[in-house]
Amino acid sequence: MAKTFKGIMAPILLPLDGDERIIEEDLARHVRHLLGGGINGFLVPSGTGEFYNLTFEERRRAIKIVVDSAKGKVPVVAMASDCGKRNALRLIEAAGESGADAVMMNPPYYSPIDQAAVKKFFDDLANEGGLPLWLYHQPAHTKLKIEARTVAELATNPRIVGIKASPGNDLSYFQQLLRALNGRPGFSILIGEDNYLLNGLCQGGHGAVGTMANLVPGEFVALWKAIQAGNFAQARKLQSRIVDVIDGIFEFPNWQGASKLVLQKKGIFSSIICSEPCTAFGWDEQARLEARNPTLKLW
Repeated sequence: MAKTFKGIMAPILLPLDGDERIIEEDLARHVRHLLGGGINGFLVPSGTGEFYNLTFEERRRAIKIVVDSAKGKVPVVAMASDCGKRNALRLIEAAGESGADAVMMNPPYYSPIDQAAVKKFFDDLANEGGLPLWLYHQPAHTKLKIEARTVAELATNPRIVGIKASPGNDLSYFQQLLRALNGRPGFSILIGEDNYLLNGLCQGGHGAVGTMANLVPGEFVALWKAIQAGNFAQARKLQSRIVDVIDGIFEFPNWQGASKLVLQKKGIFSSIICSEPCTAFGWDEQARLEARNPTLKLW
């Protein structure tokens, strides 16, 4: 992944059986489904894919299945996050052994550390880990921010290749990133907020990590292409469609269960189980989503 990544990266939802083990056939089918929709890369496991609840072995297995299923058609980035450097390096090593092209790391979210320590953490993992490294900025979940000036400093490390920026409603952060990086070659800036996909791409982002791309990959890819072609009317129409999908799925506390139900209805997943402590997606919730589908048109 030496060149700047551009396009839509899908943070893959994972199909799980009753023992919370990955259903290999379903995951391989999902990879084919996303490739058929034109997806440009994969993030696995991911926050969308419940990486935080997976065992070490299941993380490794998820990466291997996606790598084998993608067959080199698009890059595979592995989430290798942990609070401690030693465990993070073990996860990076496992990602490399499983065939990942790069890894993505969040800051060590438990310890109250300053930006100098955040920078050292990422630099050390990039220099010692053996794989190109992506930064993961999502302070609503990880507590710690990676300030734009810190990102600019980290981007001087040739082994650090990009950032997935999910700043919530703080769109000024994305603008700060673009200004701080100033078109640095070989470093990708991806928007990680589906609601602001159009905004991030219009500002100059290189692409997106799109959660709802699991369900409607074609719409995400079409929006990306519309921006590249300067067709902003079409892009606005596609953004509206994506927001409708977001509203329909995220009305449920267990939005991952709702998403898995959609994939089950599409014939891709055979299970809607989520990893505990996520609650089960109940029959009443399923009925509500099924009743809304004639409008949402998700299957």
